Amino acid sequence: MKRKIGLLVILSLVFFTSNALAAGLPTYGADEGVIIFEKNSGDILFQQKQNDKFYPASTTKLMTALVAIEHGDLTENFTVGDEILSLAEDSSMAGLEEGEVISLNELLYALLLPSGNDAAETIAVNIGRKITGDNSVSSEKAYEAFVKAMNTKAKELEMTGSNFTNPHGLQNENHYTTPADLLKLAQAAFGNETISAVTRSKIHEVQTNKVKHKWNNSNLLLYSNFNELSEDYRVANNLSAGTNPVFNGYATSGKTGFTEEANKCLVFEGEGNDKNMIGVILNADQTVLFKEASDTINAVVKEYQLLEWTKEDDKNRVAQVVNYHVFDGNKLEYKTNEPLITAVPQSTKDQYKEAVKWDEAKVMGDETLTNLKADIKEGDQIGELQVYKGDTFVEATPVYAANSMKARNWTDYPILYWYVTVIVILMLLAILRIMFVQFMRKNNIRYKKIKIKKKPDPQTRRRR
Repeated sequence: MKRKIGLLVILSLVFFTSNALAAGLPTYGADEGVIIFEKNSGDILFQQKQNDKFYPASTTKLMTALVAIEHGDLTENFTVGDEILSLAEDSSMAGLEEGEVISLNELLYALLLPSGNDAAETIAVNIGRKITGDNSVSSEKAYEAFVKAMNTKAKELEMTGSNFTNPHGLQNENHYTTPADLLKLAQAAFGNETISAVTRSKIHEVQTNKVKHKWNNSNLLLYSNFNELSEDYRVANNLSAGTNPVFNGYATSGKTGFTEEANKCLVFEGEGNDKNMIGVILNADQTVLFKEASDTINAVVKEYQLLEWTKEDDKNRVAQVVNYHVFDGNKLEYKTNEPLITAVPQSTKDQYKEAVKWDEAKVMGDETLTNLKADIKEGDQIGELQVYKGDTFVEATPVYAANSMKARNWTDYPILYWYVTVIVILMLLAILRIMFVQFMRKNNIRYKKIKIKKKPDPQTRRRR
């Protein structure tokens, strides 16, 4: 896994400022919890109060949708029960009626577009019964089972600062999350094909056995003109007909939330110019939330650039080895196993550079000329490809050997320097000859010719 450290985050922590170094990003309220993430690079571009506890309000419903899809069948029909009757009349509702029969897929539209708390209750009870494996279990027990599954899913997603007590996000002191946790949830939810399709829809209509519904998406970033919204919706949300000042053509999906205690909340997506981002803004003022989100998307799409240091299908890089084993050649091939991409402000892109940092227990030198300190096997991690802004470390990804090599040992030298070896051998032979001759002379030993007698030819013998 590559180590991703957002440079802007580090510097913002150093200088204790929320916006001075987040190029192009808007000024967020001091009490807001914010995290801005670029998906293609995996970089966090900005964060503020990212690990502080906040009330998530209806952004909770992203978790509700995930758990429902995980444990349910989208085509299965459920009957709306009396569970919806406990909700306050001024609660955010999808207009479901007791006794209404509706599929899980349609319930997800009711849950995520108009942010229906009635849909959340219906999902929790019916999917909760499926989780328990007992369709006769009480609504209360089914509800508890569903909420338990929400917290189990949160642990699976490593949302360590979160706890859920209900499927809709209505106020409860023990129902909370953090911006960093909500980003993890958003990645999982928007990465789900069904949830992505639902949250990208502006309007959805369905006829059930009792009611014809028309639901508008509460994410106002998606509407170029408020005339697309129903009159009832505009009146309920104090919206005037005509052009939408917070419309953003790069916005793709999102989930809103609001309670008096949580204030305005928004999890949102945007994409364009090869950038794909997720933003989380919690505890925002109603008058600025959508403008902050729109300005954020514009900044990421228009003012940031992706620097691609390695690709998934990159060819192996090569470093020349000085002390190579004679039968292995003198080239060490190395590679990364995943892309390394950095999202940076366009105005600063020339300040970034890459460098290989070897594991000095195995390799020493630079990225082109090296010495092996130990034998290396193909697949061994032998260092990191690091990215710097000037002299400041930004992020890195592991580097692996693409071929096996042995460090040079004593057996290599006679082969590498064969001409010296030949000369040495000849010299040794000459020395041995001289020593042998001296030995013979010293001991007065002379060579004697040995005559070999031939046996007489049998024919010759017979003639005689």
